Amino acid sequence: MFPSDPFQAPLWTVLSSLTHARRILEVGCGHGYTAAVMASAGGPDCRVDTIEGDPDHAELAEQAFKQRGLSKRICVLRGRGLNLLPRLKTRYDVVFLDGDWREYPGYIPHLRRLTRPGSIIVTANLNPLFGGWGGRLPGKPAIESYLTRLLRDPQFRTYVVLGEWHSISVRV
Repeated sequence: MFPSDPFQAPLWTVLSSLTHARRILEVGCGHGYTAAVMASAGGPDCRVDTIEGDPDHAELAEQAFKQRGLSKRICVLRGRGLNLLPRLKTRYDVVFLDGDWREYPGYIPHLRRLTRPGSIIVTANLNPLFGGWGGRLPGKPAIESYLTRLLRDPQFRTYVVLGEWHSISVRV
């Protein structure tokens, strides 16, 4: 687990402003840094659901949210994204995928269902496709499949941010 870069924190304020975010979904909570940043960026009426498969990380994140007074605005959903996404019913204004990239292709049907026109999806961890971290990471076929399907999906417009190993998609 690697925390998000603090220099990316302003991105969440921009995305929250563009979408008038009231609901944000994160898949891959880690210790909760980005979920806390997103909740703060969205303002007092914004709610964040964050999915975390590692019970220890989920516990640490919940403790951090409580210490920062954010536990009423951030809900940690414990489990894997592929198991929890089918159960979610809410539409989200912003979605951040920062979990196991090998699961990303399975997220696409849920991304369609859980977003609305104008929603923005930020996908992290595209590094296996671009040789990031020395090219030693598994999962290149999954990332290729995910990005190819997303780029060809008529419900999304996607831009790949080279060098950052991210993509930004807008639901149309």
